[in-house]
Amino acid sequence: MLWLNTDAAVDQARHLTGIGFYLTDDSHKIQIEQRQQIDFCDNHQAEWQAALWALTYLADHDLLTTNTIVLQTDSQLLVDSFDKRYSKHYGAQLAALLALTDQAPLFFVKKVGDHHNRAAHQLARAAIYQNDD
Repeated sequence: MLWLNTDAAVDQARHLTGIGFYLTDDSHKIQIEQRQQIDFCDNHQAEWQAALWALTYLADHDLLTTNTIVLQTDSQLLVDSFDKRYSKHYGAQLAALLALTDQAPLFFVKKVGDHHNRAAHQLARAAIYQNDD
């Protein structure tokens, strides 16, 4: 089983957006962590992009079709959309995610609090400012 945590961060004042994810196995040790700055967008859109980027990464590295995946996110919108398999405003993004998640033998999405998702959030925040070095 693989545990995938994703998050997004937005700096409204500077018009910057970052996304990040990390992957753990059953030992709960971080196996992979990634971050990137993306085009400025609102937090909801960025949460969708973070999930899509992370799941695409798993697919590209042959991890999606051979493992049970638990996506952990602090986005209630993402969780509700997965549960209903419907999104009024993010239908295209949900369709892209479902095309990926339907490849997994088992896929679950779990709502987690900000504290539990802190490492993913820190990656997203770091991505915002990665070009400030």
